Amino acid sequence: MLIPVLIHRLICSSVIALVATVPFMAVAQQDSSSGTSLADPHVSPAAPQSPEVASLLRKMATIPHTLNYQGSFTYQHKDNPALQSFRIIHWVEEGVEYERLQHLNGPEREVLRSGKSIGCESLGDQLLQGKISQFGANLARLDQLYKFEIRGPERVAGREATALLALPLDQFRHSSLLTIDNETGLVLKSWLVDETARPLERYQFIDLDLSPDIESLREPKARLHRAAAPQVADCNPTEVKQVERWALGWIPPGFAFVGQRQVRNHIDMLMYTDGLTTFSVFIEEASGAIPEGVAQRGATLAVMDSLSYANKNYRITVVGEIPVVTAQKIAQNIDGIQ
Repeated sequence: MLIPVLIHRLICSSVIALVATVPFMAVAQQDSSSGTSLADPHVSPAAPQSPEVASLLRKMATIPHTLNYQGSFTYQHKDNPALQSFRIIHWVEEGVEYERLQHLNGPEREVLRSGKSIGCESLGDQLLQGKISQFGANLARLDQLYKFEIRGPERVAGREATALLALPLDQFRHSSLLTIDNETGLVLKSWLVDETARPLERYQFIDLDLSPDIESLREPKARLHRAAAPQVADCNPTEVKQVERWALGWIPPGFAFVGQRQVRNHIDMLMYTDGLTTFSVFIEEASGAIPEGVAQRGATLAVMDSLSYANKNYRITVVGEIPVVTAQKIAQNIDGIQ
């Protein structure tokens, strides 16, 4: 799920900025869900995952990390019908992954990321592969969270691929239609849709080169470029970590805590994934009135709330590709640890 993760990182900061600058939509306080935790015994039963689906997910989680490639793709979200174009460049050098994401429309910009070693599997990668035995019985399998359907062969960017539909078995996440390259496991096309089957965002490769000239990939070409934040997730974790300083009283079933770090101005960032979907929680000490509401760009939304704890006020922001009611319930159930 390399591209979705990159897109999430790309627009996450802009969503945070959007939260701070635009009027908020009025949002009714809805809570139709039933509270559950990672160890939720009420995770919906589902048919065991087929070997073909398991093979596709395993390929998607492993092979792309080992490849050298560059390709162009289009990206579109529901709030902006205009197509945006990007180029993704990925290569491996001395056992370390490097990535560059270039904007092909508008001002010349690009994002750089480096430092992930080959063989470094995040918790999300392991969940995609069904490697949950080392984490005990507290994590749900993907087939307990989604119903997977093979939708048949498809040709994207001149390559043979397989379309895979992931339908959530609860109301806490969105549906995905992924077209996965048969040879490399790269997701060549992705549609994320809401509960009414309305597309929230989509991207599609239009070309892919699996034999790029490595020498030409190393240096950033854009006049304006920035390095992506360091990876939050640990490599090859053997247990689910615990959050420091904060307690999340509710998260959707199947989501696991990936990692925690501080970002600008001592904001605590907590990250969660179920293998296909991610969300992040930002907690920042604040003074004065703290706005509450929702901002959204494409599939990524930000729900803001406030928290009073130990005679201090905090701004809570939940950012992710999750439904509004899910993000609201997460934000409303955060507290400090004594």
